[in-house]
Amino acid sequence: MEMQRLKAPGLPSPGRADLASFSALTKYYERVNGFRFPEAELRQQRISTPAGGVGKQRDFPGGALFMPLLMGTRKYIDIPVPALVIFANPHGLGTWVDGSTDPTVRTAAKSYVSALAALTERQEKAVENGVPTAHVITLPGGHHHVFLSNEADVIREMRNFLNTLK
Repeated sequence: MEMQRLKAPGLPSPGRADLASFSALTKYYERVNGFRFPEAELRQQRISTPAGGVGKQRDFPGGALFMPLLMGTRKYIDIPVPALVIFANPHGLGTWVDGSTDPTVRTAAKSYVSALAALTERQEKAVENGVPTAHVITLPGGHHHVFLSNEADVIREMRNFLNTLK
C-alpha cells in the first residue's frame, strides 16, 4: 500500500487560541502528540500573520527519501560510509489517539498503524538490502518525528553507532 492511500485518523484541529501565536501552537502540538516540536519547525510549516499569529500551512513538494528505494530506483544506494538509519515501527500517533475513547478514532488508528507498519517494514528491508553500509535501528511506538518523540533512545543509538566508528 502506498503512502498516498494511507489515511491517519484526523488530528483535532487547533482552536483559535492555539493559533494566536507560534508559542501557543507549540503547546497545542505538545498536548496532542506528547512531545514538543521546535517553534522554528512550526514557523517553517506555516505562514505568520501580520499580527504575529499562525496562518495557513505552506505548500511543500511531496516525496519521501525511501520511496525511490522501494520503487527500484538506485538513487540513494551509493552511500560509501557507515550510515545510521532509525525507523519508528510500529508508529505512535500521539497522546490524543492514546487517550481517545471514540471508537471511530481507535479503529482508524489501528488500521492506519497496521498499514503503515507494513510499509515501514518494506522501507527497512529496502534500506538493509540497498545500502550495505546502513545500520538500521527500529524504535517501536515512536512518532514519525522519532528524534523528538524518542529523543533519549535516538541519542543512545547515535552514541552507540558513533562509538563503533574508527
